[in-house]
Amino acid sequence: MGWTSQREEKVRAVAGRNRGRICEGPRAAGERCPSPVSGGGGASQAPFRAIPRQLRIGGCTMPFEHGGRIGPRVVPLPKPSPPPPAPEVKAVAPATVAKGHSQVDSFQATTASAKSAESPAPVDNTWSGTQPLSEARNAHRTNTKEQFEDALNSGANWFEGDVRKEINKDSPEMRHDKNHEDGDNLTLNEWLTMGKESGRGLKLDIKEADQMPAVLDELEKVGISEDRLMLNLGFEDMQEWGPKIRERFPNAILAINPPTGGDVKGTDAQKMVDLAKELGGPATFVVRHDKLTDEAIKTFLPAGSPAAGTISVWGDSKDPVKAAEDLKARGVNGMIDIAGPHGNSWGDRADAVKNWFKTGWDKFL
Repeated sequence: MGWTSQREEKVRAVAGRNRGRICEGPRAAGERCPSPVSGGGGASQAPFRAIPRQLRIGGCTMPFEHGGRIGPRVVPLPKPSPPPPAPEVKAVAPATVAKGHSQVDSFQATTASAKSAESPAPVDNTWSGTQPLSEARNAHRTNTKEQFEDALNSGANWFEGDVRKEINKDSPEMRHDKNHEDGDNLTLNEWLTMGKESGRGLKLDIKEADQMPAVLDELEKVGISEDRLMLNLGFEDMQEWGPKIRERFPNAILAINPPTGGDVKGTDAQKMVDLAKELGGPATFVVRHDKLTDEAIKTFLPAGSPAAGTISVWGDSKDPVKAAEDLKARGVNGMIDIAGPHGNSWGDRADAVKNWFKTGWDKFL
């Protein structure tokens, strides 16, 4: 047998399968190795030997698998490097709560915490004395906590509140009507404190002039910036209290109203202009929009006060947007506060009757 035949026979012997052992010696093609136990005829069989785990063939060492197959060369995998340490987590400082209003009572604190998850009020919702009054967007009623919160969430940069004596108390509160109103009315101090922190312009409509001493004291106590402050009084009340306001708040805006309840004519407008010049400082002439005549506009615009001389209007209209555009075209250059129709539904009338009875009962007690 040549060298080649010997090598082939050796390979065939290695590839044979018989429970992990191989046959020694030649065998016919397809012949299985006999069992190591004595077979038929009792003839003894050739001895068996253990299969080595590795087999060297042609100068190469190859692994020998169970079953007689020559497996691929085993290359040990590199051990994975340990993962890099996790970066140190730095404590994040809590976000600053947007100052929408004061934190002086539970209502304000609750509202502030609720707003902390929201985006802060846009910067252009605050008011600066350098802005022209024509850019004012007024929230007409902010007397109750509910109304004030609604105004904070609106696009208004001015808040208007009405001052009256609190029912059965001597301190001033924010209330539009003589009778009770729906909602939780703010005290003057609460309203001023919350308004100051909101950054808006603050307009006080003094419904009862006998509250003016307390109003002036509260304004000084809270420290309202004068360029964000407007005081609105009737014509005669402004004649009386205007000089006292100017002594303590020389740069506050005085809202001067007409001396008449009807259409404002040129002569009425001239009286308002004269009062503004007498008091000095910033002033605006406030007229209900459907009472403003072209004659009055001509009187207001050339004269004005030394520092302002703007025309501001208020009221309601079926189409507030169109009404505002028409007023600007006529020359109105101050605060335009025109609302849609309100107060005419059966629900509004029922509320008015309910609050009238409630007020009478409180006064009786």
